[in-house]
Order: sequence, then C-alpha cells, then structure tokens
Amino acid sequence: MNRYARRKWLCLAVLGGLAVAAGAQSNNDEVLLLTYFRDNGKDGVHLATSTDRVHFAPLNDDKAVFAPPAWPGQNLTRDASILFRDGTFRMVWTSGWKGRIFGYADSADLVHWSAPRQIKPFPVNLPADDQPDNIWAPEIHFDPLKQDYFILFASTTPRERNDADNSNNNGKKGSQYDNRIYITRTKDFRTFTDAKLFFDRDFASIDAVMRRDEEHRRWVMVIKCSRDENLKVMPGRNLWLAFTGLDMDQLDFSPLEGPIAGNHSPMFSSPEPRKAMAEGPSLLRLDGRWLLVWDEPAGGGMQLATSPDLKTWTHNKSATFPRAAQHGTLFLAPRSAVGWFYAKETP
Repeated sequence: MNRYARRKWLCLAVLGGLAVAAGAQSNNDEVLLLTYFRDNGKDGVHLATSTDRVHFAPLNDDKAVFAPPAWPGQNLTRDASILFRDGTFRMVWTSGWKGRIFGYADSADLVHWSAPRQIKPFPVNLPADDQPDNIWAPEIHFDPLKQDYFILFASTTPRERNDADNSNNNGKKGSQYDNRIYITRTKDFRTFTDAKLFFDRDFASIDAVMRRDEEHRRWVMVIKCSRDENLKVMPGRNLWLAFTGLDMDQLDFSPLEGPIAGNHSPMFSSPEPRKAMAEGPSLLRLDGRWLLVWDEPAGGGMQLATSPDLKTWTHNKSATFPRAAQHGTLFLAPRSAVGWFYAKETP
C-alpha cells in the first residue's frame, strides 16, 4: 500500500470517530481520547474517542495504532499512558509481567511512531534485594513547576516482599507482590533520573495516576490498594485518593480518602468481591468536572464516574467502551494534531 492509499485508508478508519468530536469538546477544540489494550496487551495499543464523555468508540477500525516491540520476554503493550505536549505525543507502557524496564515511544500524529526504547529506571549497581521484580503501569505526567516530565510506576523488590510488615497483597511475608509507587523524571526522554520511592503508606499499591487540581493548588492522585479484599487491615482491590501540594519536593499525601471505587466502596458493577475489584484508573478534569475511568477486569469491565469536587461521585453505569477494553488512560489532544492525516484527499 503506497503512502497516498494509506492516508485514504486512515481517513476512512478514523473519520467516523474524530471528525465529529469537535462539536462536543471544550472551547480550545480538544479531542477526548482513551488508550486501552486487549488480551494481555499482545496486539498493541488501541485508541477510543468520546463526543459526550460517556460513550467511547474505537478508532482506527478497532485496530491497534502501535504494535508491541519484538523484545524477548518484554513484548506486551499493557497500561499505555499518552501525554500530548509541544506537538508531540509521548507514550509509556508495561512491557512485561516481570522485568526491570518499561517502554517508551513518541509520535507527532498517533500513526507514525519513533523506534520504541527500553527505559531502565533502576541503577544496575543496586543490591539484589533492591532490584525490582516488575515494573507495572507507568504513567506519564508533566510538572509545570519543574518544567520536566515524570513517570510513576509500581514495583516490588525482594526487600519489601520480605520485610514482615504485613503490607503484601495477601498480608503475609514473602508473598509474590508488595508493590510500591516509584518515580523517575526526565526533560528530554534520553536521560532519566534513578528510580526513587514516591508513595508508601504501608500497603501494597499500584496503578498511580496524578492530575493537577488547579482550584485547590494541589496534585490529586488516584491509586489502587492491591491488597486482598478480605484482609482485616486495609482491605483492598479498590481505589483511593491522595493529595499533595504542587511542589513535589515536599510531598505529604494527606489526607488519604476512600475507597471511592471497587470493594468496600459505593461504586462497583457487581456485589461479588472478586468481580468488584477496581484497578487501572485514569482521571481528567474537563469543563468543570472530573472524569474517572477504571477497570473491573473480573466483573463489568471499564467503568465511568464523574464528580464536581472529588468528593461526591456519580457512577454512570450506562457508559460504554470498546469491546474487551482494559486499563484505559484519558488524555486530551488538539484536533489539529490527530486529524491531519484525513484532512487531505488522495491526489
């Protein structure tokens, strides 16, 4: 297929989703997009869009827009997080269930991507007990105060798994997972700071995503408590909120509020504990209200709730998502940045 035919094919695949988006979006003509994956992330990164912030339709004829790299043992594209800034889409993703890397690639149009790179945030000279067993759900952010990017992700280390603090997923020393949230920062996506412990409130946690709450001059973080739902202390498989000031050199994460979704919370699609498990959240402030999406992989799949103030939530059970979609990340992009490839007719 030549490049002109490819443009025409892309036009037909995407026009139905993106071309109608402008009328329902905010004043600066931004498009609401959602990343997701299927089938353990084997077939790549998918995109969806919504014109009403309730119903999400797949783009690109429901086919992946980014294929998994052929990295031995690291060939998945789970939990993709995309951020648009200064004309570039930057994406990170989980490349494997085990391992010490996450993936990175960038694009000007969500069609043509840079060569994917493996990011190794933990120094190789760390003691074996401090090397990660896994790097999960990297989430990309921009920090206006420091004028750089930061990526949050979850990792378990042997030291944390075996420290007998009963914070592990099953509340027992030495269990498989006792994740904590780490951070790495970058200005150019060529060099990254060494991974640093970012959030530790003495419970296993994953899937952290942060957004700036400009009204209250703070960051808000949504995070999953990944402990089993039947534990007496900090029962989990649910989502919590934490808050800190805008200066990330002075983290406080107070208060911790929740759970807001999943087990032991007001929002879930099934009363059965395992089916009510909530994970993979994403948060976005849009036109005066907060949108929260999350995944119930053993229950009702992707879910949506809205809030005017991060306190009162409305679970919109009529929301729809692409079939079998998992772990979506909400983001905004100018329509001009994603629509150029269908703007021109084939010569």
